[in-house]
Amino acid sequence: MKMLEPKAELKGKYRLLLLGYLLILIFFTGIGQVSLNRDGGSSDSLKQPAFGFTIPALGGLSFSVGGKLENLVLPLLLLWGLGMIRDRELRLKMTPLLPPLLVFLFLSVLAYLFSPFRDASWRGGLREILLGGGFYFAAAAIISSERYRKAALGVLYLSVGISVAAGLSLYSRGIYFPHTPRRIWLSFMHPNTTGSALLLLIPVGVALAAGKISRRGRVLAGALTVFLTLALVLTFSRTAWLGFIVALGVLAMQCRHRFRLLGGLILLVSLLILGVCVGPRSYLRDRILSFSSLSRDHNIEKRLIYWQGVGRMIQTRPVLGYGPGSGVFQEAYKRRFKEVETNEEPVHAHSLYLDLASGIGIPGLLAFLWLVGAAFVSLRSGMVRNSGTLECFYNRGLTAGLAGFLFAGLADNPLFSFRVMLIFWLLLALVPAGEERVLKLVKDRKLR
Repeated sequence: MKMLEPKAELKGKYRLLLLGYLLILIFFTGIGQVSLNRDGGSSDSLKQPAFGFTIPALGGLSFSVGGKLENLVLPLLLLWGLGMIRDRELRLKMTPLLPPLLVFLFLSVLAYLFSPFRDASWRGGLREILLGGGFYFAAAAIISSERYRKAALGVLYLSVGISVAAGLSLYSRGIYFPHTPRRIWLSFMHPNTTGSALLLLIPVGVALAAGKISRRGRVLAGALTVFLTLALVLTFSRTAWLGFIVALGVLAMQCRHRFRLLGGLILLVSLLILGVCVGPRSYLRDRILSFSSLSRDHNIEKRLIYWQGVGRMIQTRPVLGYGPGSGVFQEAYKRRFKEVETNEEPVHAHSLYLDLASGIGIPGLLAFLWLVGAAFVSLRSGMVRNSGTLECFYNRGLTAGLAGFLFAGLADNPLFSFRVMLIFWLLLALVPAGEERVLKLVKDRKLR
């Protein structure tokens, strides 16, 4: 018995080490790159400038942290893999999300192996998918308690909140995203990508603020929600706006006074549109009024052209696709499927589902839909099992956030950004973390 105690203590310390490293990774996922006396030139032209510091007294010191998240994920996977050898608690456990994720990863590898653009598929596609899947497995194993879960969410919201504060500060000084003026500039680079990240996080804050938690917790969640929502509005991302309305509608339908809340939401949106339409001319007004003329919008016309090209890609290789990754789409579209000149080089198909179908094939798209479907089922069962608890409100908010995120994916590809991909995998990893906590409690009760 005395020999077992030091081993158990060592395992506990190792888990804390893994948790600490995971929290650091989550922090840089939200805040972005932090640099000191470093000028990356054109490669840093789209990175949020608020976290680039220059200190003449330390002119000989030059470094950057958090820029290449791939390089931070690899050590986490290595440490987690080493821990699994001796610690069973860190090993993969059967959850409803495990089978569809394994199938999705297998089909991604298969599409890569048969891709005519294998080099491009590895650099910006399969490598990130495998790292994201590995990050999901590691996070789900490391976050094994409610306290760890709260710590992960707290660090994520803190880091994104810091980035939002920096973006609002830049915005107040007239510093906007360089390629599309009047839009806020956060660490997620493009405002559309920023909107996708916030779309996942805000509904969770709304659910917690309206939940039966401590008063201080509700105030903090409410203030943070208002803060993040302001940034979402200033992204001027129409897909994020529509996804946010869908998310709030789903959230309202889950509440006791669902019809009252849903009616209030419709009234609020109607008043906002009316106020903007009759108010003074502004970029916000033009952006909202553009919904009434989408058929004549140049950006919509371009997306329709890209979707037609992607449709031809899917028809040509419906089972295996051309290989995962935006680089594959760019190569295949430019060389084989471009028929109409749009005077720009598209970075992706501007649709999450068309990107998946053309890259991994229709079976890969179905595996992804199976994965998110399993996530919704797990979230729903968690709400029923833990009614009125913090986990219930979290599951309710994440259900709404995922619904809005997936709706916005109809006309955009938010997983194009590796940062958003990691947030997506982290939030999904917290679903089996809650499942495992309940299963462990049931097992302990049976043993008693």
